[in-house]
Amino acid sequence: MTSNTSDSAPVSHATGDASSKLAVDVRRFPWIRRLAADYAYDFPSVEPFFAGNPAQHKAWADAIRRTQAHARNRAGIAEVLAAQQARRGAPQPAVDAARLLADGRTVAVLTGQQAGLFGGPLFTLLKALTALKLAAQVSQDHGVPAVAIFWIDAEDHDWDEVRGCSVLDAALAPHNISLPARSAGDHAPVATVTLDASITAALDQLEALLPPTEFRPALMADLRAAYAAGRGMADAFGHWLERVLGGRKSTRLNSSHVALSRMP
Repeated sequence: MTSNTSDSAPVSHATGDASSKLAVDVRRFPWIRRLAADYAYDFPSVEPFFAGNPAQHKAWADAIRRTQAHARNRAGIAEVLAAQQARRGAPQPAVDAARLLADGRTVAVLTGQQAGLFGGPLFTLLKALTALKLAAQVSQDHGVPAVAIFWIDAEDHDWDEVRGCSVLDAALAPHNISLPARSAGDHAPVATVTLDASITAALDQLEALLPPTEFRPALMADLRAAYAAGRGMADAFGHWLERVLGGRKSTRLNSSHVALSRMP
């Protein structure tokens, strides 16, 4: 995560063939927590809670040295990732990124999210893209292999939080699409949920709501390939992220893999 010491954060947007930056002060948004605002705009006030200032090159260098010196089962992590990628049919750039984790010099930039329906909320994608950009920056600035990892929180138990999503129709009216609720006593993790015929109905509803653009057929084909009846919810989420981000040098890690919980 990077910090910005000015009064506003730059947001890029494209206009025709040109791109520009528009400064947006996120502290104006009522949902921004004080800790997040101070982290981005007044880091000295929260510095005791963190290992270093993310705006300082030295802090990153120190963090990289600590990470490289820490003993961990790198080969085991890379092996788990390779098995998950093989099951999902991950693209080659993602496979190459996972292999780098066996190298003792490699550092990882992590982000993650619960395995939500159709990729979950938009900020899921924004977090993944931020991790990718930050990993590339770390590699460039410090001369070390850096891999962006998206942690799929498949051990989350809140089915109601991940079983639905909101989409906009052609008139920009919001609609909720969701899978059936589970019984009140069913608190099993999302990793144990297998998609059934209800996913087909949800996909049909989504297709009917989306505007008929030239992008819709390919988008729906990819979603139907990822969110298929008989596949686990977490695996479907991973398949979808592989399709959206797999061409970039990043990888997805399903947290429910039993080998991960046994690693020291």
